[in-house]
Amino acid sequence: MGPTQAGAIQAEEEKPQFDVILRFEGQAEQLFDSLIRKLAQVTGNTTRLCNGQPPHVSMGIFDIVDGSDPFRVMEGVLRSLRPFSMTFDALGAFLPGTLIAVPIMTDEMIAMNRAIHTVADRVFVPSSQYVYGTWVPHLTLAAELTHGELVQAFDTAGLDWRPVSARTVSISLVHHFPYTEELVVPLE
Repeated sequence: MGPTQAGAIQAEEEKPQFDVILRFEGQAEQLFDSLIRKLAQVTGNTTRLCNGQPPHVSMGIFDIVDGSDPFRVMEGVLRSLRPFSMTFDALGAFLPGTLIAVPIMTDEMIAMNRAIHTVADRVFVPSSQYVYGTWVPHLTLAAELTHGELVQAFDTAGLDWRPVSARTVSISLVHHFPYTEELVVPLE
C-alpha cells in the first residue's frame, strides 16, 4: 500500500461515518466469503479481508456531521424493513481496482434504499457514491487491486461464475474503521 492509499484510509478512519449493510442467508454468504478468500489468495491482495467485514451490500454510507446518534435516528426505519430475494447475475468493476458482484435491481431493493435515505438524508450526509438515485448496488469481492490483480481476479472469478440467488436476512448499522456492528436487525 502506497503512502497516498494509507493517507486516504487514515482519513476515512478519522471521519465519523456509518454504513447500513444488507446481509444474506448462510449459503450465499458462505459462497461469497469463499470467493473473496480465493481472490485474495490468487492475487495476493488481502485488502478486502483486512477489516473483517462479512459479504454484504451497502445500502448507504453516511457522514455524521453534527454528532447525531445514528442508532437513535435509524433504528425505527431499519426495524420496519422486510426481507426479499436478490440475484447477483454479473461481475463488474469500479475502476481502477475493485471487483464486484452485481445484483439485478428490484423494486424491493429500490424501496428499501429509498426508505433508508428518506430518514438518513435528513440528518446525515450520504457518501458521494451512495447518494439516493445514483447508488450502484454491489457486493465487493476484491478492492484496491492493481491493474494486473484486477485482470487476475476477473479471470479467476469468471471461470466458474454462475448467478447467485440470495435471501436477505438482516440489515445492520456498522462502522467500518474498525469494523463494528452497532445494530443488527433481523428481517422478518
